[in-house]
Parts: sequence; structure tokens; C-alpha cells
Amino acid sequence: MRVAPSTTVTCFVCGSTFTVHNRVELEGGRRTLLQEPSACPFCDAPLRSIPKLDVGVAKSLLLTEAGAPEEKKTYGTVARFLERFTRTEAEVDTLLTLARELDLDAWEEGNLARLQRGKDAELKTETKFVAKLRKEAGDGGLFERLQQAAAPVKDAHRALWNRHMALFQQRKHR
Repeated sequence: MRVAPSTTVTCFVCGSTFTVHNRVELEGGRRTLLQEPSACPFCDAPLRSIPKLDVGVAKSLLLTEAGAPEEKKTYGTVARFLERFTRTEAEVDTLLTLARELDLDAWEEGNLARLQRGKDAELKTETKFVAKLRKEAGDGGLFERLQQAAAPVKDAHRALWNRHMALFQQRKHR
């Protein structure tokens, strides 16, 4: 495993920039990446990196909501998915917007075209769930359920942000 020895990070809470030093610790044949510091030195927010929020992440969110086996196994619930892939209320809103703007018809048509070229059990299962999503999106229930699942996640993100910003302000005025 290659690890950059250090990298510059911008805190997702207070916006401060600082250097994180990475090191690999070997213990019992297992490699563990350790980051120092493990939290922002200005507000104590934990270091959390997430992938770029894009159509692929939005598709996985929708498949998790639909109950697709691979996503359910990997992520569990929509709330846990959002906790894993977002850090702020704005990121939750961005991901929900991406999901809402997905062209479910085009997604399903693309999958069907790929299935005609060759058999793929995972793609066939996904396509079944995309058809289910399309139906649920049509009656409005899908996005209402996503909003309901997102509400407690947004509350938790807001509480975390408020707690760490208060600490940042307190340290700033010392």
C-alpha cells in the first residue's frame, strides 16, 4: 500500500487548512493507516473524507432505498448510507438533489441495452430495482421517504457542526 507521507486538508467544519501526516503501522501482518492529527486542530472536528458526490453515488443511494441486495448488504439503510457519504447538511441536500434529478428511464434503458449484449446477473437485478424506483418516483413516495430518512442525519450533521464551530470560535478568541 502506498501512502502519501503528508497531505494538506481543509476542515469541513471551520474551513481551516492544516497538514495531516500519514503513517502505516504494521501489526500482526495487518496494515493500518494512522493519520496525525486525527481531528482538526482548530475545532476538533474528526477527519472525514468522502468521495465526490456524483451520479454513481446517487444511484447507490437509490438502490439502497429500493432494497437492492448488494447495497442493502453494504450500506444497510438510507440513513447509514447518508452518514457514510456526507459530512454536512449541504452535502445531504446535494446528494438528494442528484438522486431526484436522475433520469430513471434512461438508467433503465441503458441497463436493458447492456443486458441485450450479454448476460449479467447483477445488472439484471439492478434493472429490476430501477423499474421499482421509477414506479415509486412517479407517485412521489420515493423522494418523500428519502427526505424522511435524511432528516435525522441532517440534524446530527448540524449538531456536530454547531459543536465544533462553537469550539472553533472559543479557541479563536483566546
